[in-house]
Amino acid sequence: MATAFDRRRIPAPEVSIPPIYDDAELEPEAGPSTKRVGRANDEARPIFLKTGLISQANGSGYIESGGVKIACSVYGPRPKAPPYTPQGTLNLEVKFAPFASDPRRAPLRDTEPISLSQLLTQSLTPTIQLHLFPKSSIDVYLLVLESDTPTNVLSAGLTVASAAIADAGIAMYALGTGSVVALAQSTDKQEVLLDPEQGEEGGAEGKVLLGSMPALGKITNILLEGSVGVEQAVEMIEKAVSASRDTHTVLAQSLIEGAQERGIGGEAE
Repeated sequence: MATAFDRRRIPAPEVSIPPIYDDAELEPEAGPSTKRVGRANDEARPIFLKTGLISQANGSGYIESGGVKIACSVYGPRPKAPPYTPQGTLNLEVKFAPFASDPRRAPLRDTEPISLSQLLTQSLTPTIQLHLFPKSSIDVYLLVLESDTPTNVLSAGLTVASAAIADAGIAMYALGTGSVVALAQSTDKQEVLLDPEQGEEGGAEGKVLLGSMPALGKITNILLEGSVGVEQAVEMIEKAVSASRDTHTVLAQSLIEGAQERGIGGEAE
């Protein structure tokens, strides 16, 4: 008797292991190496950002940054249920696809981390002119398709959410961007690593997540974790601010290209 088998689905392994080559330099298990391969300590990984991919939404965006991939859709402003509010309300929701992280998440149960939604709302709210939308709500939905660390998800999420809101034509004070900096300890000194990878961030003594509006020179939110001195914290924040300017350039360029593809004139702030 033939065994029951669903030919419409291809079963995938729960765990995958990358290949290890003979000439590869393995990192010690005790902690990440501060000597990077392929980029300098103050160099961020490339960012791919595209807007206008979800036709049903008022605005949308998709970002790939390192080990993070996020799709974002924005709906509104639309009428808000009572009670009356003198300014608009931002509703933001972050969800993970079951295959977005290791180990896999349980569908419909462990896919909505509340803390990430709250932190991202704090960073994104100052960028939107909510006073122009009384009795209205702006709904932002982020679907994480691939992730490595929560801080990298928050950083990329802030950038793509800002792009999607601008793509929807919603009034903003300025475009918001996110950046992450980690402090790693080597044998003889401490190194500040911009845009750390998962292994680098896991063994870092401290890390800073910065939300900012580079066009106005303002910071919307700072999240600092670990044991970091005052001088080191200032250096990490300065590097994060500098990196946010480069991200802002990519963000503004993607909005311009998206508008040109749809035949809409105008410039991104």
